Amino acid sequence: MVLFRLTRDSSLPLHRQLLNELRHAILSGELQPHDQLPGEIELVEQLGVSRATIRRAWQEAIEEELIYRVAGKGTYVAAVQPTRTPRKVIGFLIPGFHSPFDSYLLMGAESVLRAQGYGLLFACTERNVDEENRILAEMCADGVAGILLWPALGNANQRYLMDPHCTVPAVLMDRPIPGLALPCVSSNNHRGGLQAMHHLLGLGHTRIAFLSSPHLDLWTIAERFRAYEDAMRSAGLEPLAPIVVGTREEFKVYAEHYSYLKAYHDEIEAVAGLLSRPQRPTAIFAMNDLMAFIVMRAANLADVRVPDDLSIVGFDNLTLAEHIDPPLTTVAQDPMGIGKEAARRLLALIEGEPAQDILTLLPTELVVRGSTAPWQRKEAKTGPETSSSSVTAFDEQPSEIDHALR
Repeated sequence: MVLFRLTRDSSLPLHRQLLNELRHAILSGELQPHDQLPGEIELVEQLGVSRATIRRAWQEAIEEELIYRVAGKGTYVAAVQPTRTPRKVIGFLIPGFHSPFDSYLLMGAESVLRAQGYGLLFACTERNVDEENRILAEMCADGVAGILLWPALGNANQRYLMDPHCTVPAVLMDRPIPGLALPCVSSNNHRGGLQAMHHLLGLGHTRIAFLSSPHLDLWTIAERFRAYEDAMRSAGLEPLAPIVVGTREEFKVYAEHYSYLKAYHDEIEAVAGLLSRPQRPTAIFAMNDLMAFIVMRAANLADVRVPDDLSIVGFDNLTLAEHIDPPLTTVAQDPMGIGKEAARRLLALIEGEPAQDILTLLPTELVVRGSTAPWQRKEAKTGPETSSSSVTAFDEQPSEIDHALR
């Protein structure tokens, strides 16, 4: 009997997960034409879900012609008739399905593909290149018509998509893979970074720091840091060396709550130590909202008031950003738009159209909330206001700062 697996902590509705499991079982041959599926009561007991969840999944599967019902007998796997066009399915891989961002990305892609008669087979790679390669090979063997991929962070020389025998059309989402000339749809991270920096500079801040995990070589983060440096120099200020905290392991999305609520996390303590220094920055542009949450908890530990003593800007506009105290000013991405555009690009490739632009960048939007405010000179807390002396004081002991933050 086929065992369907559902993930309770996923942001994806259970009926969509069940539909995806069914698609995979049929494509992989685990379920054969005319095999009978377990009954509703049996699935309720096996999966711990409601009958309404099962009925909704099965109804969508019937609409996709994956299964059919026989009154009084049960539900069966549909047969693919020899005279029919093979069922059209797109493989959709991202690092995880734990946040609204992930769900909106999928919803955007699915809305475009479903309108063109395509189903979606989705999977998460758990931010692991080996798992990504395994799933890609499996999907291609199952005969998917194309691939939408949010690449895992890892060795670019070991990618399945670099195999010359891999001829399935593919479009990347969020980030390109170095050395691989595949179309990629992402946010305009440089423009978004400029929006964040112009906001802070416009509030009168001159001692602004960029806070990042050790992923400054990752294209999306590199673009945001480039915007930080460009904006500082355009304002006649010398950029500070980036503040780097954490490890090379990529953030897991469930850290959205964990990073904010766990007060004694190593990274939080390290940033709190920085904020306790006399020449601390007056504003921080964090590489993403998760890092901004760390700064907010660190500020609380260091008895630094946000935004009175420190302004903070994030990047992503995660759901939690508007619910924390104070609400986070951040740069919003458009995950649904990214999913839609990536799907459109993929359909064009499937139809035989040559790739136009390798990189498609969608606009971002600055969302101003309560974590930023105009800077007021506070001699007792931060020392002289002169930007040159501030930079010197902040950078004069780089080894000590580096040691404290790592």
